[in-house]
Amino acid sequence: MKKTSISYNKKKMANERKLIFEMIDASCELAARKGAHPMENGCNCIACVNKRKRLLEPHVKKWKFRL
Repeated sequence: MKKTSISYNKKKMANERKLIFEMIDASCELAARKGAHPMENGCNCIACVNKRKRLLEPHVKKWKFRL
């Protein structure tokens, strides 16, 4: 029984990985098709997703020292 569960898990992981790559490809194609555009709510192109990520990241503190 262990052998079947391992092969099932590998197939499941391969399917999940395939879906992730397909989603990434689709978002890159959408970004190429739309071209440069301002960030829109609900837009799933890779450019808008990256812009939203940058907005959610905490800002880096200013560096206190001089070179």
